[in-house]
Amino acid sequence: MGHLLNEPITAEHDPAGRLTAYRWRGSRYTVDEILKTYGSSQEALVYRVRINGEHGVAIAELSRDANRWRIRHVFPA
Repeated sequence: MGHLLNEPITAEHDPAGRLTAYRWRGSRYTVDEILKTYGSSQEALVYRVRINGEHGVAIAELSRDANRWRIRHVFPA
């Protein structure tokens, strides 16, 4: 079962603008793969990603509204 969080994060991108990592609660999580995107606008999307961080591998759901990012859910991998 996933954990509902809905907390702000700081997203990191490569020079091409692809999501590569994010920082949350003082830790950095690397985005290994974008599994799926949801949404009808380029300005407001939800990303389901496989992440790797200090607690191991997990699946996270991140939302973007313009330049504001939030972590919505974390699921065990």
